[in-house]
Amino acid sequence: MSEYLQSYINGLEERPEIVDDPSRYKGSKVFNIIYKVSDLIFIHALSRRSDDGYYQYFVIEPPRPPASLLEDVEIQFAKLINYKEKVPDVLQEKEKKMRALLEKIKTKGFNREYIIYHFIRDKLYTGPIEPLIRDPFIEDISLPGLGSVYIVHKLFGPMKTNIRIENQEELDELIVTLSEKTLRPVSHNRPIIDAALPDGSRVNFVFGTDISRRGSNLTIRKFSKVPMSITQVVASGTMSAILAGYIWMLLDEGMNLFVCGETASGKTTSLNAITAFIPPNLKIITIEDTPELTVPHENWVAEVTRETGGEGTVKLFDLLKAALRQRPNYILVGEIRDREGNVAFQAMQTGHSVMATFHAANIRTLVQRLSGYPIEVPKSYINNLNLALFQSALYDKKGNSVRRVIEVDEIIDVDPVTSDVIFVPVFTYDPIYDQINFAGKGSSFLIENKIAVRRGIDRRNMNLLYDELNLRAQFIKTLVEKKIFNYFDVWNWILKSRQMGLEEAIRQIAVT
Repeated sequence: MSEYLQSYINGLEERPEIVDDPSRYKGSKVFNIIYKVSDLIFIHALSRRSDDGYYQYFVIEPPRPPASLLEDVEIQFAKLINYKEKVPDVLQEKEKKMRALLEKIKTKGFNREYIIYHFIRDKLYTGPIEPLIRDPFIEDISLPGLGSVYIVHKLFGPMKTNIRIENQEELDELIVTLSEKTLRPVSHNRPIIDAALPDGSRVNFVFGTDISRRGSNLTIRKFSKVPMSITQVVASGTMSAILAGYIWMLLDEGMNLFVCGETASGKTTSLNAITAFIPPNLKIITIEDTPELTVPHENWVAEVTRETGGEGTVKLFDLLKAALRQRPNYILVGEIRDREGNVAFQAMQTGHSVMATFHAANIRTLVQRLSGYPIEVPKSYINNLNLALFQSALYDKKGNSVRRVIEVDEIIDVDPVTSDVIFVPVFTYDPIYDQINFAGKGSSFLIENKIAVRRGIDRRNMNLLYDELNLRAQFIKTLVEKKIFNYFDVWNWILKSRQMGLEEAIRQIAVT
């Protein structure tokens, strides 16, 4: 055990339990644990409430060297740099190169490894909030201004950390430095920026006291480099296996789908997971403000907006218009919220398949937002959207925050007299039993009137499609039972099932 960790524990009134995996404490109302994030970073999670009612989260990291020592190291480091050498593109390679140079610097009276840790943490990574970035159990990080940093923990919910920014100049410097690392720097002319950190996390910066009374602030939503797979989504209870199989059937036929819900309901996670169902031989274009979508297909064009504050700005609208000239089979839009929604429906009209996330709690809100300003999709176009899936963040019986699909609606048509959208809810959520229920055979307009027609299946043989749906669901269930959760492992099994057939794939998974 390191000296600083032992010293920290010795200073506590009650000794915490040191655990390798804190996951077993998920949902616990009483906990006092320390877990390891990296070789030098430890976390103390405590259920004792802070003065403002939060569970507490303490970062334990190496002692910080004096500022004068770090300044001296920076000067020596600058002298050692060979400015003619190419700077590595990969972050890990940059760290390796920095570490090699820092090892050459002579220091006295302070642990060299601790100096290197703080130097790299501040210069290459995200400074004081880097331990939060590295903790895989954190979902959101919020620095609302001067004072404490808050987080949303996957196991314990909202927590208050021991990281504090007390000085306005220090706060502004942190915001500017972090924004520069995203290549979208904030300034007084551009005080609000959405960007992606080097690890892929989405970050929103607000700079200056003139638009934020408590000063500059930031909010970070963390994303894994490897997305959640559909089997993880099913195992977590967000979707059922039969719902996953149903979406798979629809995407095989090029249906248009919106994943809807409020903020932090898991829309992007679900959209990422179901992209593995898109046939592998199709061309896909993703269009986003900040890169979050990961597509396993080889023929994938990933496009991102550019904000310059003037000439040279490229918006979602511009990228979506350009995408129509690139002959994609599927267009995935990170989030529709403006004029690009109108173009998305034009794309559907012209035979392109579209998937996107959208802020709407139910089908009526979805139609109101689509048809109202600024999106202004004519109501007569809305039936080009085949499926609307609605998710929500809920609390289970233990008080844990969970994501659930609460309704899936098939959009059939628009009434020409009343302009009302005619739809069928094929999946609904039962909060008492915490399960997503399928309306059953005969309930799906899309299966019986779209897929059946495309495949030349008549009414007498409609059972074939529902049998196939159940087989797809069984395939997903078998993957879950065998704990095949890695996104790319699941993708590979889906590819195999396309080659050998679902029944044979299920048999082979079962014996792995």
